[in-house]
Amino acid sequence: MLIAQEKEKTNIAEYILYMWQIEDIIRSHHFDLSQITDSVISKFSTDKEVQYDMKLWYQNLIEQMMQQGISDKGHLKVTLKYLEELNNLHNSLLTTMQDVKYQEAYLAAKDNINNFMIKSGGESGTEIQACLNGLYGFLLLKLKRTEISSATKEAMQSFSKLLAVLVDRYNRLQKGELKFPKEKSN
Repeated sequence: MLIAQEKEKTNIAEYILYMWQIEDIIRSHHFDLSQITDSVISKFSTDKEVQYDMKLWYQNLIEQMMQQGISDKGHLKVTLKYLEELNNLHNSLLTTMQDVKYQEAYLAAKDNINNFMIKSGGESGTEIQACLNGLYGFLLLKLKRTEISSATKEAMQSFSKLLAVLVDRYNRLQKGELKFPKEKSN
């Protein structure tokens, strides 16, 4: 809860990845709040009030996941909404806005994105989702201490660099510092 709140304000891509991890934690604990309390919430050294708030937060997520029918797989609607916002901004930065720095980061990642989308068999509906799916899978491999090829590391680095620029533009857009160009009339 505490980490999610901070990431939602500062880095929306990290927020999405974190929430995917939380969804997996909830699934691995079979939607049992007492198991989550024992293995996750109790590890935070916070006062009782914050731990109570964390329990409520997890309980709310459990209920949302059940209501949204994503108990086996899938993602919360809130994270999908943010993913859609990032993808829309991605498309705008490449076309309407012609953001040169973003275009350069995209070109550096494009082949890796295409390769990942092919390997994932269409699981990643958009290029940004492919980047996030790749990074999430990379995180899981690292947590399992699985050997990771240098090509995969390089691909994930290109995804990370692209998302860093995208998140910067997203934050600037949220603050009103990034403006879309005015449409020119004919």
